Amino acid sequence: MPVVSVSMPDSLLNELDKFIQDHGYSGRSEAVREGTRGLLAEFDEQDFDGKQVICVITTMFDHNSGAEVALSEVRHANQDLVTSNVHSHAKSTCLELFVVEGTVDDISSYVSRLRAVDGVTTVEYSILTADQSVFP
Repeated sequence: MPVVSVSMPDSLLNELDKFIQDHGYSGRSEAVREGTRGLLAEFDEQDFDGKQVICVITTMFDHNSGAEVALSEVRHANQDLVTSNVHSHAKSTCLELFVVEGTVDDISSYVSRLRAVDGVTTVEYSILTADQSVFP
C-alpha cells in the first residue's frame, strides 16, 4: 500500500487523535482511509445523473478567521449556481447558508471550494432534485 503524507493544523490532528482513541481505530491511516471513502462516496449515494438539483449548504467559521471575505469571493465566482445566501451568527461562530441550483458535478465542485476556504470549520449540505415535490 502506498504511503501518503498529509499536512494539517495541530488542532485538527489533535481532534483526529482523540477521535481515533474514542472510537477504537487502530491508527490515523485507518481513520483517514474511512474518511476518504466517505468523501468520495458523498455525491454518489443517490442517482442524480442528468437532473438539476437544489442544495442547501451550511458553512461554519469563527468570526475572526477572515473566512467571510473568501466565502463571498467564492459565492461571486459561482453566481450562476447560488440563488440565495444568508449570513447569521451563533455567539462567536458565523453561519453562511447558501441555496444553490445546478448539476451535482457543479455543486460538488462548489462544496469543495467552500471546504478549501481557510477558517471554515464545517460544510454540510442537503440535496433535493428540482423535480421532487415538497409534499407527497
